[in-house]
Amino acid sequence: MTEASPGRARLISGAMLGLASGAILVPLNSTMLAVALPSISKEFEVGPASVASLVTLYLGAVAIALPASGSLGDRFGHRRVFLFGVAAFAFASAIAATAVSFEILALSRVLQAVTGALVSTSSVALLRAMAPADRRGSAFGLFDMLVSTSAAVGPLVGGLLVAGLGWRSLFVVAVPVAIFAAVAVGVVARPQPVVGGTAQRAVSRPIDLPGLGLLAGFLVSLLLGLRGLESGGSDALALLAAPIFLLVFVLFELRAEHPAVDPRLFGSWSFAAAVVGVFGATVILHATLVLVPLLVERIQGGDAQTSGFVLLGISALGAVAAPIGGRVSDAVGRRLPAVLGTLGSVVGLVALWLVAPEASTLLLGLLLALVGFGMGMSGSPRQTAALEMIEPERVGMAAGTYLTGRYIGGALGATLAGAVLGGTVTAAGVSTGFGILAAVAVGVAVASLFLPARPRLEHAAR
Repeated sequence: MTEASPGRARLISGAMLGLASGAILVPLNSTMLAVALPSISKEFEVGPASVASLVTLYLGAVAIALPASGSLGDRFGHRRVFLFGVAAFAFASAIAATAVSFEILALSRVLQAVTGALVSTSSVALLRAMAPADRRGSAFGLFDMLVSTSAAVGPLVGGLLVAGLGWRSLFVVAVPVAIFAAVAVGVVARPQPVVGGTAQRAVSRPIDLPGLGLLAGFLVSLLLGLRGLESGGSDALALLAAPIFLLVFVLFELRAEHPAVDPRLFGSWSFAAAVVGVFGATVILHATLVLVPLLVERIQGGDAQTSGFVLLGISALGAVAAPIGGRVSDAVGRRLPAVLGTLGSVVGLVALWLVAPEASTLLLGLLLALVGFGMGMSGSPRQTAALEMIEPERVGMAAGTYLTGRYIGGALGATLAGAVLGGTVTAAGVSTGFGILAAVAVGVAVASLFLPARPRLEHAAR
């Protein structure tokens, strides 16, 4: 099949829906669970810190497993890894739904995270391979819209399920979603997606276990240190080990014949700019998810329902803008929609910096919608730019690296918000938080200037 022919194919297909269904498992099972924590705490008689570990363990395990999952996809084939991942995720969800102790539930959450990481990297790699080069931005935009929508409605769906059927239903619902993803990709998706006329095949090479171990050491020490900073505990000392692990990891990978994560990927301006951009964007998103509820409920006297309504703007508009940004990037290049979208977020964050404490619920929602629309416009061009110029046999590694940047940014964003507010939530603290996030958004806009200015078809690049 030629490059021109698939460009006329429908982007919304059984394979696309299958990939998206698998990809939504990780964010959906993160946001849904938040509303179930009180019920789980009551049933198993555990305290707030213990029950909160169901979230932190999950996110931390995902971040650590992502680089390994990318290497496994490159080694064994992304379609095979995707199918194994969704099947194993369904199995882990069944264990969680029937857990008879808190320890079993926590273990099943770690298993969900590890298998979900397999699905996350392989779904992105498969989409990159199957999408026609001249419509790749549109494909990633549509994919982002589907995944973002699931994360946005997670708390609402979770609340309805917990209220009607109990917290175990949250894990039960993941099983049919995983089965649908496996059937759709297993039956509909091509076993060897075509990239520029060349089949993408698994590359037989050893897994870089020492490199992955060093990277895991860096991520564990970083995440523990960030948690210690947020809580004021001794775990913050783990941050001292993070740069040592990182330095040793980089030196080792530069000498490795088959590195788990090749530092030379960052020699590409497009890839480096995209990773910096997604890191900064998730810092903004997760810090906002902390700042806004505290502002609404602690300072303005609102309730959780009001907080959810206000935050709906940033998630819903982000989902709406994602396919628009992808489609525009196919026509004019990845740089312009990424820069303009991020500048839109800058405007919204500057306005929040100036007026957030006194703003009405409607104005807060509108300003957050502007931030979300800008993030949605810039997200899919950025992800497309990160992956489209990578060799097919290394796209899993690149996807894992990109997604790891996203999860680290999320952890840092939540920690940053907590550090700025300190022990007391004040109007000045919230304003300062939004001011810092506006500065982060300016940095993301600058980094986006290094994305490709023109759309590049893969055969033209070669």
